Amino acid sequence: MLVANGFVQDEVQATPQLTLTFGLRYDWQSTIDNRNNFAPRFAFAFSPGKSKKTVIRGGAGIFYDNLPGSATEQSLLYDGARLRELVISNPSFPNPFLTGETITPAPSIIRLAPDLQAPYLSQTSVGVEQELWHKNSLTVEYSFLHGTHLFRSRNINAPFPQTEVRPDPNFLNINQVESSAFERSHSLTVTFRGRLGKFFEPYAQYVFSNTTNNTDGIFSLPANSYDLRPEIGPADFDWRHRFNLMGAVTLPWACRLGLVLSAMSAAPFNITTGFDNNGDTVANDRPAGVTRNTGRGPGSTQLDLRFTKSFSVPLLWGEQRAKLKRNSLEFSVDAFNAINHTNINGIVGVLSSPFFGRANSALEARTIQLSVRYIFRR
Repeated sequence: MLVANGFVQDEVQATPQLTLTFGLRYDWQSTIDNRNNFAPRFAFAFSPGKSKKTVIRGGAGIFYDNLPGSATEQSLLYDGARLRELVISNPSFPNPFLTGETITPAPSIIRLAPDLQAPYLSQTSVGVEQELWHKNSLTVEYSFLHGTHLFRSRNINAPFPQTEVRPDPNFLNINQVESSAFERSHSLTVTFRGRLGKFFEPYAQYVFSNTTNNTDGIFSLPANSYDLRPEIGPADFDWRHRFNLMGAVTLPWACRLGLVLSAMSAAPFNITTGFDNNGDTVANDRPAGVTRNTGRGPGSTQLDLRFTKSFSVPLLWGEQRAKLKRNSLEFSVDAFNAINHTNINGIVGVLSSPFFGRANSALEARTIQLSVRYIFRR
């Protein structure tokens, strides 16, 4: 998002103030035959009234993305000739070729679609910042993002439904990178910055958002390459509610306490059958009527703390000793995930698994870190 910088606040001047910013960027890359990649951008900041305690900001722009180098590398490497798959049934140990039966299936390839286009994001936002009292402000901002021509892969040689016959019998899978995906995102952000009393400086932010797309990444494959409609669903990072609080507390005896609190609602996960029901060699099939990322796991909460104690250390050498300058010695204790809350980041979505709906991974538990820092005064 573009932000108009250099906004002047003058308590004496009574007329409203408006700042405008315009920009234009052109993106081009040799791996995509697409030349019409102009990206205009616009931003403004407006302060009405005499007190200059209210600022309205907004902006819009187009932002292009590049085709990752890994896509070109994979298309050159998996071309059906340089790498081949070898399957050994009933292998022996340690030499699998003694008793195993060697099978060489048809090669699989990765290729780039001939009509590949550069993906771009269209983003617009508008917000109002209001000074509540001295050194305290509240900002409310709405933003909308629309992604066009996003990358995803599709197996264009998957077996036809019902017949199980592949379009090209000379290959097993032909995973084609296409620029046919999209993304839509709405978000409302409320931010408080300020100072409460003489000892606490908080920064609090709440975000309510909704993000929908139909791709998990450039190499992600749909459950059914001939029906892409069920791929439309919540994005992997679609946390509807997020809250962050950061602050520093000044304590007596040269002590400080810093905190970072993060809380977010559940992230989605994909529900699959656990089997290759359509015979495309990828076990990402979903039950009938189930679309992508329909499951929801638990939310997460993490509190990180830092306690610091400073000591004044006199100079023992140098010319500055006569000026009575002193260095500092700081002892710090960091507690990551101080409340030791179990934050799950992986859910078993395989419907046939006995662990379906249960967690299979989590973030780190409480971690304590000690540090010492010596600060030289010049």
